[in-house]
Parts: sequence; C-alpha cells; structure tokens
Amino acid sequence: MRWGIFPAAALFCAAAVGAKPVKVEHDTKALEFSYGWPAEAAAIPTLDRRFRADMAKALREARANAREDQQLAKSQSRNFNAHYYSMQWATAGESARLLSLQNEKGSFTGGAHPNTSYGALLWDRRTSREVRLGSLFIRSGDFSALTHSAYCKRLDAQRAKKREGAKLDLPEFNECPKYSDLAIAPVDRNNNGRFDAIDFTASPYVAGPYVEGAYSVVVPVTARLVAALKLQYRASFEAQRQ
Repeated sequence: MRWGIFPAAALFCAAAVGAKPVKVEHDTKALEFSYGWPAEAAAIPTLDRRFRADMAKALREARANAREDQQLAKSQSRNFNAHYYSMQWATAGESARLLSLQNEKGSFTGGAHPNTSYGALLWDRRTSREVRLGSLFIRSGDFSALTHSAYCKRLDAQRAKKREGAKLDLPEFNECPKYSDLAIAPVDRNNNGRFDAIDFTASPYVAGPYVEGAYSVVVPVTARLVAALKLQYRASFEAQRQ
C-alpha cells in the first residue's frame, strides 16, 4: 500500500478541505497589523490554537510598542511614523504524516528601516507536535553531515553573483551560517505528497548585510539522505536525480 493513499491521509485531506486559511488584520492610525496561516495548519486544532495564541500575544505587544512610541513622539515634538507588524505562514509542502511551514515576519517600529525575518516549523501529525528536522534522522548530526557542503557551496555561488565578485571585509558575511541561525524547511516542489528538497533561508544580516536581503538556498533530497532517515519518516521524502 502506498503511503499517499493510506486511509489516515484520506481522512486528513477531507478535514483540510473543510478548513480555510486564517488572516487576522487590525489597523489603526498607530499600527497596521496582520497575521495569517494556511488552511493546512488551520485544519490541525492544536496548531491552529498555537497560532491564535501567538497572534494574540504579538498584537498586544505591537499595540503597546506603537502607543509608547506615539506618546514619546508627542513629548519630543517629532513626527510619529506608524508601526506595522506582519506574520504570514505558508505551506512549503506536506506528506501524510508531516506538514512543513515557512513564515515571513515583517515589522517597522520607527527605526531607520523595516525588518524582515524568516522561520520554519515542521509538524508531525501522528504525534501532534512540532519536530526538529534533525530529529527525523537515525543518528544525531546526519542531517548536517549530508547537506552542509551542498548548502555552503550554493550559498557562496549566490553571494558571488549578488556581490558581482566583490569580497566583503566582514568575516561573518563570508562564512557559512550555523544551521541554528537559518529557517530550514522540507519542500514539496511538485506537490505529490513527498518532500524533494530542503530550503535553507538566511534572514537579512545572517549571511550578508541588510542591503543584500535574504538568501534562500534549495538543496535537493538525495538517496543518502533518505536512507539516513528513521523508517517512519522515509515515505515522506523522495530522492532526486543528481
């Protein structure tokens, strides 16, 4: 029996069809706020509650920060620049067992420029909890060992193209970032229910200066990577021809 037609997957698909994307917006003169997540996440009650709680907390904090800055601007007789906060989650791919999500967070709190950062979340439907990508492998460290070289080479190629061959005198922007500083998400590029690549996203300031923006590097899933996965997760991935 193929995993893609496993009864549990069919039940999930039926639930997902009934779910709708969620987008919450609150706009005032002091703050423009939006927070959204896709139907695939809304179909999972535990995950939906998690996002609603995070959204409520983010709104409270953004409102408080905007009010404080607005009052400070008034006391200093300066112009107040309205704040904004945006958190948008999107589905990077899903299998019968795993849901991979990526987010883009944007904010402006009156500084020199807006800020953008990226994140990722991997959800195990069977255990109903978030899991680390590295924990899907039999041995600790296998994920990094099998992807690090390919990621760093592709990142350097992107840097060279963006910088037009120029070298920066900033070591941290020439080194390969730590995986802990990246948003790493499995992606299903052909939407067939199996992850065929890994997306490594470095937010501004992580792999280069702010002006260079984010760096998104996609590394194909290999046969060696699939073989290193724990048995229960192998059906969620498919190797690509190299």
